[in-house]
Amino acid sequence: MPQELFYLCSAIGILLTFAASITAVVVSIVSMKSSKRTAEQTNYLNTITVERAKWQASMKELSAKYFTQIARLCGGQEFILNEIVNELITCHFAIVLHLFKGFERDENLHNEMSAIRKKAKRIVEYDSIISCEYLKAGLNSKIISIEIENKDIVSSARHNIYELRLSILNDHQDTVFNIIRELIEIEWRKQLREAKSKKIWKEIINDGGVMN
Repeated sequence: MPQELFYLCSAIGILLTFAASITAVVVSIVSMKSSKRTAEQTNYLNTITVERAKWQASMKELSAKYFTQIARLCGGQEFILNEIVNELITCHFAIVLHLFKGFERDENLHNEMSAIRKKAKRIVEYDSIISCEYLKAGLNSKIISIEIENKDIVSSARHNIYELRLSILNDHQDTVFNIIRELIEIEWRKQLREAKSKKIWKEIINDGGVMN
């Protein structure tokens, strides 16, 4: 009887050891899968966060160029107006394309920049009217210059250019600036949330936690 009890206890011990081994293997597999899933999530967050940072940097650079052209457009540099307006339009569409390939969309921004673009083109048109009057006169005498400036068509064009520049600065520039700033801040807030999530996932990995 003691021998039979010994064999029974040994068999139970072997079964318990086997069960414990199986459990350990199962837990190990689940932990590995969980760690892999957690690592993948962390890598994903890293990638998205980096892309958001790149997007913000590019947006800031494009916006700086855009507002530089507005300053030039409204600064009285008539002799290179066509060049300025072309660069302004290039920056406009670069910003729009950057929005489409990025994370945010804003129709109001495109509408405001479109209004600026149209007014910039009208400035060029009025400047062309003035240039034509000077070409007709021959561009020689100061007296002729004064006479040209006193012409209704020229004085009207000058006034319209002034009003268009004033409208761009007062009616549109601040709106465009605020919209772009808000878009960048939105991405920055998302980046902070992702960084926080990334920290949580990193802590889970370091703690060896199991995600279901």
